[in-house]
Amino acid sequence: MLRLLYLIDERINLVFILFLFWALFWTLNGGDKFFKGETVPNTEAWAATSVILEDGEIVGAIHPREPLGWYGVNRDAKMAGYFNRLGLPAWMASSFLNIMAVSQIALGLTFFSLFFWSLLPKERQRSPQLFADRTIHRLAFKGSVFVFVMFSTGDILFGDRIELWEHGTFLVMCLMTYFVWFRVDHTLHELQGTASPDRSPQAALYRGR
Repeated sequence: MLRLLYLIDERINLVFILFLFWALFWTLNGGDKFFKGETVPNTEAWAATSVILEDGEIVGAIHPREPLGWYGVNRDAKMAGYFNRLGLPAWMASSFLNIMAVSQIALGLTFFSLFFWSLLPKERQRSPQLFADRTIHRLAFKGSVFVFVMFSTGDILFGDRIELWEHGTFLVMCLMTYFVWFRVDHTLHELQGTASPDRSPQAALYRGR
């Protein structure tokens, strides 16, 4: 049992888990644009918020409306309301939402590929080239930052400060993940006595320290 725990600790590091987090984050956030939920009344007796009395007898009840569906929120209606504030048509809101959904799913699949590639033995991580030289890694993080910048810009224009706070928080988390990955990746290569495969300007600066 002890050897198994050591093996798990050796094979799976924190960066793998962070890649999985961002893979799920982007894929599920892209999916909620297509799998739209709806709000329906909860007619269960226990869910009633108040009752209607007539001559001391209950003749009716008021039930709350609750989200139903995989995600429980209709992004189309919410985004259409945002665009309506700026005097923009609903079709434009729907088009923007679909573009962002596809972008998010693409980012999610990219992080999934990084997650599974990171689980490969070291000798098999020399290909494909775009993975080996860390190009895909950098593009995944840059794409994530770009999407958060787009969302934050929309939050400011639409006047939604709560969403702005949330997207700003996730932006900081993304940058922290990049920093953790960058340092861990280069530290591992230093410990192994091998040159870093990262050819980015950031890596050159790191190697010059």
